[in-house]
Amino acid sequence: MSFGARALIRLGALDHNLNVIRQQAPDAAVMAVVKANAYGHGLSAVAEAIQDVDSFAVARIPEALELRSIGIQHPIVLLSGVFSDEELSEAADAGCELVVHSDEQIRLLEKRPDLDMTCWLKIDTGMHRLGFPADRTGSLLERMDSCAAVADLRLMTHLANADDTSDAKTAAQLAEFREVAAGFDGDISI
Repeated sequence: MSFGARALIRLGALDHNLNVIRQQAPDAAVMAVVKANAYGHGLSAVAEAIQDVDSFAVARIPEALELRSIGIQHPIVLLSGVFSDEELSEAADAGCELVVHSDEQIRLLEKRPDLDMTCWLKIDTGMHRLGFPADRTGSLLERMDSCAAVADLRLMTHLANADDTSDAKTAAQLAEFREVAAGFDGDISI
């Protein structure tokens, strides 16, 4: 009798993979995306196994709170951002960084000058899942720079097909993001 597909992950293999990444990009900060219960492999177990990352990324607040509850002190990036003032307060209390991908999220931040948040402005260069159109980047940067709640502003995008280095769409996305990030004096993530 079959119970469906199963993946068995050796936690030591995750640490090995992290070391390979560090060797390939020694000057890059590494953010481990562990959303969706570390893609079904166990959020706590995976996070504890790869403590040598620079930060973790999760989709929503409950995942960030789980990481904090097991003692993870690394920066935690909320990839979906927040959707209410209550979530914004929870994120701030947990010391999370926010991905900002909608005008409503900017409005939430603008109403909270008491906060001191690191925010990642997400630019849609072709993934078409979340993010602002690239042609709005200039005005969005100005708006975020003038927002009292934003202490540190960063830029990010998401590649639609990063696994295929010969994909013309990837090259186009990278070129568009390079253009958007030209002159930006802060951290960026692709």
